Amino acid sequence: MRNSLALAVFTVAFLGYAGIGTAQHDVEVDAAHHKLEFENDCVRVVRANFGPGEKSALFDAKDAVIVSLKGSQGFRLTFPDGRSIVTSPTNSGDVLWAPAVRAQHENIGDTRVEFLVIEPKGCH
Repeated sequence: MRNSLALAVFTVAFLGYAGIGTAQHDVEVDAAHHKLEFENDCVRVVRANFGPGEKSALFDAKDAVIVSLKGSQGFRLTFPDGRSIVTSPTNSGDVLWAPAVRAQHENIGDTRVEFLVIEPKGCH
């Protein structure tokens, strides 16, 4: 049930802001928080790590599965037009779907957060 609620919040929030312009991806513009772990023709896996209160640069995130390695008290996503939303908290081990979005990500919690971002590439 908790995963369903978190998934619903992520999906509803992100779908409303999914317009992506010039592609500037996580590892390229925010290497301080994002590290490419694996990539092939079918999938791209990035490890994200944010300390308390840390913010990313503004970047274009693709559709992805998020695997929470260290739970989160939530993230504030700020969009290019200045609007923002706050995501639901997650626990370690939670798995969520996150639709594509252009935003700045901010860890609003008081603990370090770590997660894997798994981007499918449509390989058959």
